[in-house]
Amino acid sequence: MDNLNRALTEWILKTWDKYPPEFFVTILWNDMPTDPITAQSHTRHTRNLLLREATGVKRCGDIPTFPHRLGITAFQERILNEKGKVTYHTHMHLYNNSRTGSAIITDPKQVIWNSASELQFVLQYKIGPKIKKLLKSTTPGNEGVVVKRWNKTHHQTYNFKEIKRQERKRFAVAARYAQDKDLFLDVLNSDLISPRH
Repeated sequence: MDNLNRALTEWILKTWDKYPPEFFVTILWNDMPTDPITAQSHTRHTRNLLLREATGVKRCGDIPTFPHRLGITAFQERILNEKGKVTYHTHMHLYNNSRTGSAIITDPKQVIWNSASELQFVLQYKIGPKIKKLLKSTTPGNEGVVVKRWNKTHHQTYNFKEIKRQERKRFAVAARYAQDKDLFLDVLNSDLISPRH
């Protein structure tokens, strides 16, 4: 498992070296999913709506392939709530958002988010009503959507630290809540460059 985690980490960081992330998004789900498949499904719906919004297309089948559009690396993070139940929420690292640098965007109608507040508005109020499982709360500390400018010092290793945190928790929590030490990467909802590049 360590070799797999190491290879996946290198793959993600190689993508981020080529396409530096610009935004870090945290999404909470109102059904508090207790399995990664449900969280992945919610993320897929959200991702499709966001990419349709970003590219201006009407159908998911018309969304261009990465890197010809916004890129997303998604993680399904687990937490142990106060009742001892494992639930999932989603983190997304967004990149290739602008026409500068490494972005390959040719559509003049391309939606470009210049700030975290613009993207927050799109996620919360423009596509949010179409996401049934999105937590709609805006209460501080319990926001359904939080968007921050990506900060390399804080966000580059944020989801990778979860592996060690869950490993420590395994010894402190009853066996039925023990976490395997996998990387919480949501491969199905992530845009990564070929490992051969």
